[in-house]
Amino acid sequence: MISYKLFTKQGDLLTAKADFAVNPSNTAMLLGSGVSMAFKRSCGVILEKYMQDALKNRGVINQGGVIKTASNYKNFPYVLHAAVMNYTKKNKPKMPTIQTIREILQNLQQILLLEQKDNLSLALPLIGCGIGGLEKSEVILEYKNFFSHQKNADKKCDVMIYGYNQNDFELIEQILKG
Repeated sequence: MISYKLFTKQGDLLTAKADFAVNPSNTAMLLGSGVSMAFKRSCGVILEKYMQDALKNRGVINQGGVIKTASNYKNFPYVLHAAVMNYTKKNKPKMPTIQTIREILQNLQQILLLEQKDNLSLALPLIGCGIGGLEKSEVILEYKNFFSHQKNADKKCDVMIYGYNQNDFELIEQILKG
């Protein structure tokens, strides 16, 4: 297991100095809008090529899945691409649910458990709260519930939850401390 310590940050996720940054993406592994667009602006076609290569190696990613790639960005060596939006399965809903967030968190943890380092850091935005339409307070509560119950483990991870604007930052702070 992993013992998590939560931190609240305000601003651009791409300023985070971390081992991993989370990119809320889609099942087609394309850089689109919101946080994913920020990755596209900063990392460009190189990161999208890493994503496409990883998807080809895996074959398919379902909504809620996570793919790890290298990063071509100076602040973090790896990006964890979370398939928030469904762009490939025609018979499944496109939009995420809170269950999608739960699956993403479980899949993020599985990747972190495979890391050789005992002390990790993760930069995490409010996944699914942009075009995904999820309520920020519900997503933050999921984060709190998931990361809070993991204690007394050999492996440790600092989780920096980013609120892009002041209102998001204050909401994260309120829910995490409440």
